[in-house]
Amino acid sequence: LCVVIFFCDLFEMLNLFSRKKNNVEERTETKSDFEIEENDDVEQDSAFLRSLRINLSRLIIYAESADTSLQREVAEKLANEAVKSARQVQIVEYGGLKLLVPLTKSSDQEVQRLAAHALANLSVNADNQKLMANEGAIASLISLLDSSSDLIQRQAAKALANLGVSTDNKPKIADEGGIPKLVRLAGIGQIPVKIEAIAALANLAVNDANELEIVRLGGLEPIVQSMALAAEGLDGNSKVDREMGLLEELATQCARALRNLSVNASNKTAIQKLGTTRHLQSLMNYPNEKIAQQARRALRNLEGNGGK
Repeated sequence: LCVVIFFCDLFEMLNLFSRKKNNVEERTETKSDFEIEENDDVEQDSAFLRSLRINLSRLIIYAESADTSLQREVAEKLANEAVKSARQVQIVEYGGLKLLVPLTKSSDQEVQRLAAHALANLSVNADNQKLMANEGAIASLISLLDSSSDLIQRQAAKALANLGVSTDNKPKIADEGGIPKLVRLAGIGQIPVKIEAIAALANLAVNDANELEIVRLGGLEPIVQSMALAAEGLDGNSKVDREMGLLEELATQCARALRNLSVNASNKTAIQKLGTTRHLQSLMNYPNEKIAQQARRALRNLEGNGGK
C-alpha cells in the first residue's frame, strides 16, 4: 500500500512538472541546455514545492530499485527545474543530491546523462558547490568523464567546471583525479566536450598547484591545438551560426585557460614554445569582445605584464 501511495504521489508531482511549458534548445554557454518558461501562477508553484518536499525524500529511498523510465523522467524534470536559481536552492535543501548523485552510477546511460545534467544546473549556485562536494558529487562526476557517450562527458565536465569555481573545490577535483581526465577530453572530445573540459581546466588553474599539474600532465598541447582549431575556423566566413557559436566559445575558453596557466614562469616558457602567441594575436581584435579580452590578457601574461 505504501508503494502504491508513493507512486500516486510521485506521478502527481510529475504532473505538476509537466504543467510547466518547457522550451528545450541547444546552446553553447556553460550553464544549462534546458530553458523553462517562467510561470507566475503562485498557487501552482506552491503545490509543486509541497509535492517536491514530500516526494523527493521518498524518491531517494526508491532510486536504486525504481525502473529506469521513472528515473529518467524524474532526473529530467529536476534538471529542467534546476535552471531557475530559486529551484537550485530548494532541490538541494529538500535532499535532491541524495537522489541525483547515486543516479550517476545507473547502468542506463540516459539516466546518467540526465543526472549529470541536473547536477550541472545545480552547481551554478555557489552555496550548492560546497554541498555537492560534501555529498560525493565530485568523484561521481569525474567517473562519468570516462563514459563512451560524449553527451555524458559534456554534462559531467560542465558540472566540474562550475564546481571548480569554488576555491575549496579546486584541490578536491585534482585530488580525485579530475585533471588527467579533463586533459584527455580536451584532446579527443567533440567540440562541445572540449569547451567544457577546457573551461574546467581554466577554473582549476586558478590554483598554484593545479596550474603546474595541468601542464605537467600535458594539458597545454590540447588547449593550444583547440585554440588553433578555433582561430582558423573563425578566420573563414562560411560557418553557420551554430558552428560559429561553438568555435567562439572554444576560443574564449582556450584563451582564458592560457591566461590562467601563463602566470607561472615555467608555464609561460612552455606556452611560448608551442607557438601560441600568433593564435592569440589573431584573436586580440576579434569582434567578439569576450574572446578579444581573454586573448589580450593572455598575451599580457606572456609578455610579463599581467596576472590571473
